[in-house]
Amino acid sequence: MKKDEILDIDIVSLNSEGKGIAKTDEGFVIFIPKTLPGDKAKIKITKKKSNYADAELIELIEKSKDRVEPQCKHFGVCGGCKIQNYDYKKQIEYKTQTVRDAFKKIGGFDDLVIPDALPSEDLFYYRNKMEYSFSTDEWVNDVNLDEKNHFALGLHVPNFHSKILNIEECFLQSKSSSDILIFTRDFFKQKNISIYNTKTHTGFLRFLIIRQCRNTKDFMVNLVTYDYDEKLINEYTNDLLKHFPDITTVVNSFSQKKAQIAFGDSSVVTFGEGYIYEQLKNATNQYKFKISPNSFFQTNSRQTENLYSIASAFLDLKKDDNILDLYCGAGSITIFISDKINKVCGVELISDAVENAKENAKINNIDNAEFILSDIKDFFETIFSDEKYIEYNKVILDPPRSGLHPQICNILSESNFEKICYISCNPVTQARDLKIICSKGKYRIENIHPVDMFPQTYHIENVVSISRIN
Repeated sequence: MKKDEILDIDIVSLNSEGKGIAKTDEGFVIFIPKTLPGDKAKIKITKKKSNYADAELIELIEKSKDRVEPQCKHFGVCGGCKIQNYDYKKQIEYKTQTVRDAFKKIGGFDDLVIPDALPSEDLFYYRNKMEYSFSTDEWVNDVNLDEKNHFALGLHVPNFHSKILNIEECFLQSKSSSDILIFTRDFFKQKNISIYNTKTHTGFLRFLIIRQCRNTKDFMVNLVTYDYDEKLINEYTNDLLKHFPDITTVVNSFSQKKAQIAFGDSSVVTFGEGYIYEQLKNATNQYKFKISPNSFFQTNSRQTENLYSIASAFLDLKKDDNILDLYCGAGSITIFISDKINKVCGVELISDAVENAKENAKINNIDNAEFILSDIKDFFETIFSDEKYIEYNKVILDPPRSGLHPQICNILSESNFEKICYISCNPVTQARDLKIICSKGKYRIENIHPVDMFPQTYHIENVVSISRIN
């Protein structure tokens, strides 16, 4: 097999990034984007390595019976919903297999019984948060336009670091969200407002973040810019509210950091209170959560209730339990389980989130929860020498996609917690971490359940509990 070679081949499965997988008669693996299991395709090899090859789709000779018509006209170009053309039952099978493969191949766990992923009730319009990027590097069907005429506000194109597709519709959040996106792009483009350039580090516009709560009517628009232009932002806010009166708060965040991260170092509230509220309920109570512009909150509110209920069941919560909730964000899990236990301590690195968590505890009259601002690794370095933490007998972990620091894994592997519940949106790093945690023989995986928080994408959330071996 050589680069540029053209083959007719059958697609047999998908990898963890939603790329089709084909295998030669000799078992050599080829990855082909935009293909699905059951497709027969004409492909062209674009890269050849010793143990795999990448290819591009030239033509679908025969379409898979599991293909469906995608709703979004941007499908295939936008990087958002890579498997929107795949029957949802097959999406669940694929995501379940992704978890099984990660725990077997990465974690080395051969004897696990992993149930099918829990489907999402909402297949579209389920997200409570969308982040859109401004860019002068607009994707226009491979056509190279004069850069001065480029003005994009939308989502990234796969495999291109800076290219942004001007989104006209998106089925992940709401119709109102798409309309606000279009309005914002037109407003600033007509005024010829500059866009932040990652090469020169100059320009004004950076990101548009829309938060729309699913269980309340709260609606936040957060424009992230390089600095503050009071006259311009007030004009934008006023025009925005005329067209979209359902918006409950507008925030202008600003950041002068070079990193392209949709996160403001400071902000000005131009309308409303500067925050929104979302609600979650467990079997006995309903809780209210205050969410500030920089706060983390699970993006699928309705499925979050199922996710947290599974985690609660896995921990086998009792009234005398004392729980550590690490990477607690705005305290959503902390508060969700508070009525079932003696006390809970949440730990989080982001100061805004910790302040939100403390406020959320007050809002919900929770008196058995405390929150600590700390890097988790630093917290673990002191936890076992501080007598106040000896009484904590169970742990919840919900780290970023990158997973846990190896030092945290090693500390947990030698700890004496009765149970540890690990929630992750990346089964690969989760399996890697649990392999280390279970390596000393003190813990074993007890329960595992994937939960589909992200329909139409290849992402999957996974809940795992491990218990101490007595």
